[in-house]
Amino acid sequence: MGVFTEEMLKEAENIIAKYPQRKAAIMPLLWLVQEQFGYIPNEAIVEVAELTGTTPIHVEAVVKFYEMFHDHPVGKCQLMLCTNISCLLWGADKTLQRLKEVLGIEVGETTPDGLFTLEEFECLAACDKAPVLLVNAVELFEQVTPDKVEQIIAELRHRYGDGTKAQ
Repeated sequence: MGVFTEEMLKEAENIIAKYPQRKAAIMPLLWLVQEQFGYIPNEAIVEVAELTGTTPIHVEAVVKFYEMFHDHPVGKCQLMLCTNISCLLWGADKTLQRLKEVLGIEVGETTPDGLFTLEEFECLAACDKAPVLLVNAVELFEQVTPDKVEQIIAELRHRYGDGTKAQ
């Protein structure tokens, strides 16, 4: 049996039915997989290709192109700090350094408890609120200075718990 459960296959067929061409459902199917596993396993790439009538190389290119898709496991809290020019001018480099110190990890790594993954992001389109930190692609912290890092991490640790990944 592959990555797609029977329930996921039913959902996949519902998703595919919404599009005039099966290939157009690649991104929504990748979201479905990522919601289930927290990332896109290699086996899922093959299955999405089969479901959409395309090649694994094509699906893999979509995963690699879009930063919101993960081809490796990530923490329950994905921290994306914008390091584009506006955020850098407002001290994102110092904020990034403080995040690494508080979390004890480097960019691209996950804390040993599986709770946090730290990433740099090219632009979050919130230059007027720089520097910004996006959590799990849904929550934006604005004007994040090194002094605010510990409070933000404590809040997220309290909210998301011990790092055990929800399934």
